[in-house]
Amino acid sequence: MEILGDQFEGAVSNVSISGEKRQRAIAAHTEVRELLETDSGLKEWGIDTILIGSYARETGRYPGKDVDVFLRFKALSTSSNPTTIYDRVAKVLIAHYGLVGQGGRVTLQARSVKIDFAAPGSQADLAFSVDAVPAVPWGEHWGIPTRDRDSWSEPSTRWIKTSPVLFAAETDALSTSASSPTVGTRNAYKPVVRLLRQVRHTHLAEAKPGGLYVEIAAYYAWKAGRVVGGSWAELLAGSLREVATEFERAATAELSDPILGTPLRPALSEAQWHIASKRFVLLASRAEQALRADACAAAAIWREILGSNDRGQVLPLPPGCGADGRPILGVAAVSATGPARARGFARSHG
Repeated sequence: MEILGDQFEGAVSNVSISGEKRQRAIAAHTEVRELLETDSGLKEWGIDTILIGSYARETGRYPGKDVDVFLRFKALSTSSNPTTIYDRVAKVLIAHYGLVGQGGRVTLQARSVKIDFAAPGSQADLAFSVDAVPAVPWGEHWGIPTRDRDSWSEPSTRWIKTSPVLFAAETDALSTSASSPTVGTRNAYKPVVRLLRQVRHTHLAEAKPGGLYVEIAAYYAWKAGRVVGGSWAELLAGSLREVATEFERAATAELSDPILGTPLRPALSEAQWHIASKRFVLLASRAEQALRADACAAAAIWREILGSNDRGQVLPLPPGCGADGRPILGVAAVSATGPARARGFARSHG
């Protein structure tokens, strides 16, 4: 079985938010959170911020477009009017950053406030935004404003129940569970989800389902123990197959929120689920073919599956292999499954 261990280590690194991008994101969300948490009016409402979304769960793929900051107003409730809360948050952020269109960086969105952090110089991959999302307690969960602002004055419809904090906790628990597959000593779930999101981006682009739905499909499969293996290649191949299965099931049964158990919204049509499932079936079949191929052919298939990002091709080529999947004449290819040769490669690149 060809698992391309060293090349997949490179691929995992290439789809992970790290380095300067990660440091800039930390500095930015820290700045925004401190600004909001020191406002006297927001403090009276019991503001307590926390990161949510794929960035917080460590399941977002590079380059990462935004960081979501959840503004928990613990002294308020679902009887509070979203307009009052939203307007106060917006006022604080606009006073500091200014409005887009007026030389500033704040964009007022349907239920969140976005602050842009431009890239330095010409490094476009370092640009991102911070989205501030207001929330009020709803039992053990949270309510966020509905996207339809016309409903904000109607008590029964202005808040939508959500539970991103519990989902993050469940993600951590699954990733570190003793029964969850590892690669060596490394917990594998989150890196594989990042790889899955990269695959989705490469082959579905703007089509639905989005990355969150892929992650949730993988979550169900991994939690049920349906993905097994000891290498990135095996685990990604198995995950592609199981995500396809979850998507096919969702065509008639919908995909549910892992915490609330309610159907995910926005809903997809039956045709959209079928199209996505078929695409992932094909990708899973190609991945399984790669597991049976030699090193060079396997690398070419995986590069086709994983595609590229701002860092270039996600999966590096093994030594001695051409981009066409054939060995380069006169150069010996290194197999990740050949113990002696693989160890030699690791020593020479350690």
